[in-house]
Amino acid sequence: MQELSARAAGQGAGRGPIVQAVRAAKLLTVSSSKGGACKTTTARNLAVIAAHAGIRVATVDLDAQQTLTIWHKRRPGAAPAIDHRAIPTRDCNDRIAALVASGGFDLVIVDTPPGVEGYPAEMRMLVRKSHFCLLTTQQQSADLDSVIGWSEIVRREGARFAFLLSRTFRNRRNYSEAKQRLIEAGPLCPFDIRDLASVDRTDKLGVGNIEIRGDLCGEDFKGVWRYVSRELGLGDGE
Repeated sequence: MQELSARAAGQGAGRGPIVQAVRAAKLLTVSSSKGGACKTTTARNLAVIAAHAGIRVATVDLDAQQTLTIWHKRRPGAAPAIDHRAIPTRDCNDRIAALVASGGFDLVIVDTPPGVEGYPAEMRMLVRKSHFCLLTTQQQSADLDSVIGWSEIVRREGARFAFLLSRTFRNRRNYSEAKQRLIEAGPLCPFDIRDLASVDRTDKLGVGNIEIRGDLCGEDFKGVWRYVSRELGLGDGE
């Protein structure tokens, strides 16, 4: 998806200036086939970590409920800047492509609607254009069935992806069973996100979990960011 700007006609010595290449952003799509899978929480937390790392990041909210948009409006003015757009899903692909190609950002993170079945053509095109997709899921069997089915479509579109276990209870038997099922179905992010009350707190405050001192979910998201940033070619995530 890397796009370069056109060079001036007759470039070279004595033929006028050369137009500098515009570097396109990396596109990360956070997607799932069910609601409650921690898509919005993941999108905003990865954006916050990226912003703290000095990465120019924009978030895109495709959800009609605009949960990510509401969080962004609550964000403190002193916090690292995150650009944000709320875009109707029906019109999303051209507008996201323009944002990626603008040269204004290093990373664009897209938060998709609760279910993908309502916009099958738009979602297939989006994942096809993405540099990487995170497919979030809880550890219950019904959620795993749903996200594994969605992953088969993502794979057919030729997209690079990994599953991300979210809202986890690590002391329950179905936690290890869920990990095994996902590993058998495709790549699994080696970090998961625990189900902790601090997630709701950061939503109300407009901050990321890493912006709460000592927060355990913040440490979980740091691990996810290290994994995703390497997959995107944005460095080692430090």
